[in-house]
Amino acid sequence: MLFSLPNGTAHGGVTRKGKRKMARPIATKKPMHVVLRSTKARGRFSFLLPKHVRLIEALIKAAQKRLHVKVYEKANSGNHLHLCVRAQTRGGFKNFLRYLTCQIAQAITGAKKGKPFGKFWDELAFSRIVQWGKDFIGVLGYVRQNTLEALGLVSRVRLRRAKINPYCEPPPQSRSPSAK
Repeated sequence: MLFSLPNGTAHGGVTRKGKRKMARPIATKKPMHVVLRSTKARGRFSFLLPKHVRLIEALIKAAQKRLHVKVYEKANSGNHLHLCVRAQTRGGFKNFLRYLTCQIAQAITGAKKGKPFGKFWDELAFSRIVQWGKDFIGVLGYVRQNTLEALGLVSRVRLRRAKINPYCEPPPQSRSPSAK
């Protein structure tokens, strides 16, 4: 796991499996890292299909405007989404999660009243409170790295071998002899 999770700052995903009666920690003065995962989002349901990319972007924009949630960074990785957000109210964040997951699942699967699809999301949405400073910069870098990996522009193995911190600045471009 990338992050160490202090008690009481994370909820959902596999961390809360079987313990759902606990309140989700929500901070309105700090950002939150949210992950929405679906193993059914492959093939014709993949989030990376061009029509789905546009659709998800529009749904996130509509949800953020409607529910007063600021989205700092987002990454579409094909079968999961990463968001770094900050809500103005607890209710706004809860409604943001509810609205966004429902709208994405319905739009991707074509489910509607009288034509159900079944369970689309694997688990509850994972969320964790992010501290300002290094933690926030690290989460933003992690979300950006997921975007680059989904597009096939960079791999974790290459970053690890090069000993480059993916959470800060991009690696310096090497000059070719002909560029001098």
